[in-house]
Amino acid sequence: MKKVYADLTPLLSKPRTAKALADPSGFGSPSALASGTSVSARTDDSALRTSKAWEVAIGPGKSLPMQMFMAWMSGTSVSIFSILITGMILMSPVRAILGVNQTFAPLLRAKGARVDVSMQKLVFVAINVAGVLFGIYRLSIMGLLPTTSSDWLAFIPPKHYLEYSS
Repeated sequence: MKKVYADLTPLLSKPRTAKALADPSGFGSPSALASGTSVSARTDDSALRTSKAWEVAIGPGKSLPMQMFMAWMSGTSVSIFSILITGMILMSPVRAILGVNQTFAPLLRAKGARVDVSMQKLVFVAINVAGVLFGIYRLSIMGLLPTTSSDWLAFIPPKHYLEYSS
């Protein structure tokens, strides 16, 4: 059997110093941080929060096409599956509208510059109202909304006839 030797003396002979290595990305010395980069970091942070708020606001709109496809696949007949799909289409936007402040709370709780997210909240609510309107339209297609006069016959008093002929 042949023995294999590795010569490691060139690697060990050069001493490495800490100054020879470059700092990793994202690492800054304390003197570089104290030189005034905190103002630009705050503006970058607020811009990042604003873009994240827009992503959160437009998020429900991305699920609307999938909900429409699921509604189309379930059909217009009154069955348990189509009723469950329609209930999901109605309840998820209602829950989102009721929890709009909790949805945007992580963006407001973070340290640093305050970000105004009122426009993003308005867009979030508008998209969810569109989801609720689609759910109501879906109920109408299935015939579960009282939209015709025959749906209200129970509340119309019967006619009182003055004469009867036999």
